[in-house]
Parts: sequence; C-alpha cells; structure tokens
Amino acid sequence: MSSIQSCGIYARISRDEDGSALGVARQIADCTREALRRGWPVAQQFVDNDVSASNGRARPEYVRMIHAVETGQIDAVIVWDVDRLTRTPAELETFINLADRHTLALASIGGDVDLATPQGRLTARIKGNVARHEVEQQSRRLKRKFDESAAAGKPHGPVPFGYRRITKTDEDGRGSYQQDVIYEEEAAMVRDWYRRIADGETLRSIANELNGRGKTTKAGNPWVGAVIGRMLRRPAYLGLRKHRGEVVGPGNWEAIIDEDTYDRALAILSDPRRIPPRGREPRYLGSGIYLCGKCGGVMRPVVQAKESENVRAPAYSCSTCQRTVRKMQPIDELVEMLVIERLSRPDAALDLSRDPSGLREAMAARDAIVARMDGAADEYAAGTITVRQLTRITERLKGDLARAEGRVTSQQPFTALAGMTGAGAADAWAAASMERKRAVLRELVTITILPAGPGIKFAPEQVKYEWKGAA
Repeated sequence: MSSIQSCGIYARISRDEDGSALGVARQIADCTREALRRGWPVAQQFVDNDVSASNGRARPEYVRMIHAVETGQIDAVIVWDVDRLTRTPAELETFINLADRHTLALASIGGDVDLATPQGRLTARIKGNVARHEVEQQSRRLKRKFDESAAAGKPHGPVPFGYRRITKTDEDGRGSYQQDVIYEEEAAMVRDWYRRIADGETLRSIANELNGRGKTTKAGNPWVGAVIGRMLRRPAYLGLRKHRGEVVGPGNWEAIIDEDTYDRALAILSDPRRIPPRGREPRYLGSGIYLCGKCGGVMRPVVQAKESENVRAPAYSCSTCQRTVRKMQPIDELVEMLVIERLSRPDAALDLSRDPSGLREAMAARDAIVARMDGAADEYAAGTITVRQLTRITERLKGDLARAEGRVTSQQPFTALAGMTGAGAADAWAAASMERKRAVLRELVTITILPAGPGIKFAPEQVKYEWKGAA
C-alpha cells in the first residue's frame, strides 16, 4: 500500500509552435499511467505549455506546484523527466531543499529519482547539469545563426508596420529564406508620418488623427504617439538591418523612405528642446501661457458645464490672484490674428533664427533648386527640351531639394515653426493642431492680459504682447 496521499503531475514544453499542446498532453498521459502503476492518487495537474525553464522567467504553474508542496496539498510529484522540472542547477538545488523539508517523493518516467538519498540527488544533479549543457549549446548555435542571418540582411523579430513577411526559395531551389516586402497601404501611412513630423506636427496629434479615423495598429490597438515615435526611429524603414543594437548593414528588403527624410525626422524627434506631451491634449490656446497683468501669474480656463444655470462664456482667469478675468474668445481671436500677421512676414523665420545668416544661405540654396526645376518646366513648355530630359532633370534635383529642405528645417529656431512662416502662414496655422499652435505661441511671443474694471468691454489694448528674440 502506497504511503503517498496525493500527488501532482507537472508537464512542461518550451515551444508549442502550433498551439496544439500535444507535447504536454503526451507527458500528462505517460505520467498518469505511472501514477496508476504506483498507486499514487493524482490530486492536481500543473501544465506550463510553451514556457521555457532556462530563461529565468517565472513559470506560473511551477510556482503553483511549489505552493501546493509547501502547503501540504501534495506529497509527491511525477514528471516525464527531470529536465521538464528545471534546466538550471540553482533551481534544482532549491527544489531538492524543498523536497527535504517536506519529505517530497519525486518520480520520473525515465526512472526513480529519490531525492531523499545521496544517489538520487546525484542522479538529479547529473540530469540537471546535462540539461543545462544542452541549453548552453543550443543558445550558442542560435546566437551564431542570428549573427549569420544579420550579416546576410535577413529580417528577424516582429514585422515592421508597412511590411509583410514572405518566404522565398533560394536560387538553387535547395532552401528557403524570409524577406519583408512593402505593404503599400501601410507604407503610405508611414511616409505620411515622416512628412508630418518634418512639417512640425506632434506625435500625439498624428495618433489622435489615426484613432479618429478608426485606424489601429497591427495588433488592433489604438495608436499612441510614443509608439509612432519609436517606429519612426527604426532604421528598418531605410532598408537597414539592426542587430544587438547596432546597424550591421543593408537588409534584404526595400526601403520605404530615403535617407534625407529619415535624417530630418530623426533630428526633430531627437531635439532636446522637444518636450513630450503629458496628460490630455490641450483644448485652449492660452491656458498656462497667457500671463496676468496684475500679479504675473498664469491664466487658466474657466468653463462651466452646459447644464449649469446662468452659463457664462468661457473665460481666462488668473490662477494666482484670481482678480483678472477676461472672456476667452476675443482674446484668442486677437492673439491668433497677431501671430498670423507676424508669421506671414517674409522675414519671420530669419528674425527668429539663432543663425540668420545660416538660415538665409539654406533658404537661398533651396530657392535656387526650385528655380532650376521651374526653369526646366518652362523649357519643356517652350519645346526646348523633351519630356525625357525634363524627367531626368527633375529626378536628379529631387534629392538635392530634399537635402536643402532638411538644412532649412535644421536652421529653424524651433521645430514647431517649420512650414509655418511666409505667404502660407494663415493656412498652416488653421491646419495646425492645438499642441503645435501653443508651441509656436510659447516660442514666439509673451502675452499679458491687463486688468480692467467690472463691466468694461473687451478692447485690444487690454492685451499686451512682446515678441521674443530678434522679432
């Protein structure tokens, strides 16, 4: 008659490729037959499917089994083999000590492992060390394989947004390899994100626009600005292979964007002056930016709920002295008019630049390229050159123009100002997100709301503005 009152069966497999759990199912079947042969009543089953025992991560069912031993729920464990239990010598020693304290019986399909005897412990330790050796050998082979794949430019890891991974056959037909190919629907979105970042748009506004259109990530989740930022920093979109944190060479896939576009976006995203947005997206232009003319405190919005009685128009109120209160709409309209007028001036970008001469040279170089492209178009219209010649000229100058635009952007006084100055300033301002408008406002001008007596109507003179820098 067996002295075992209740036993547990532990089954584990490191990788379950198709999710069928057939590997652990076979282990459980064999262990159940062994329990019947021994006369050990099976109380619980503990199954860690598709879970490694060598990477140091917690195994939920293994933890639950240890708890069952410590609380006396089971007094024996059956495993298919000791290496299913653990593949690290340190963890095995912990299990041996546990078995000592609780007089735990351990059986395996490969034979008895009596942890209460020196011989049984030696057998378990030998099996554990052999398993650890196999893990280290496998790890070494995998590392070498990954190094070779990286050197060959083969993709690895999750497929980047904008691509689909396919399996192709070698030229000699003897083997196969994987390659990422452009998925145009998503690739067009990626190109648009790079363009919008170069134009000064924020990551959060891009994410909000995507979510507003019902667009989701590959996993079906809503978009987040930080996620888009990490994506745009990936050299994979340049067609480059990264391995162990370093770019090791070209990948075997086609680039989605060119080097100039990537460099421009990366320079903007890496700008230390770029402050990541926190909390909710701002709704009011002057909140926390406008200053009180009485005490110097910042103005905050006061907006009543629509269902409130005697609803008052939204207003700005000083958060410090609470003595300066003015209606929001006329102030914002006046400030926007002033900013647009200032940004529309031909010299706006030069006035605000830290290096006006450098920006002037960059703008002149860009304008010269645009003039050459326009001249070529005029020559084609006059019949002086052929369409083939026009195409060659345009294609050659496209790269030069992109690099020149990049130099102009890098010379801008601050990122949010890119594309906001000159003749199209009014349209650019109207299309900008509230975040971008507020960023421009912070860098461009100091707005102070002067106090006025009760009942006095709003007048432009109650708003004091001081242009920053050379402006």
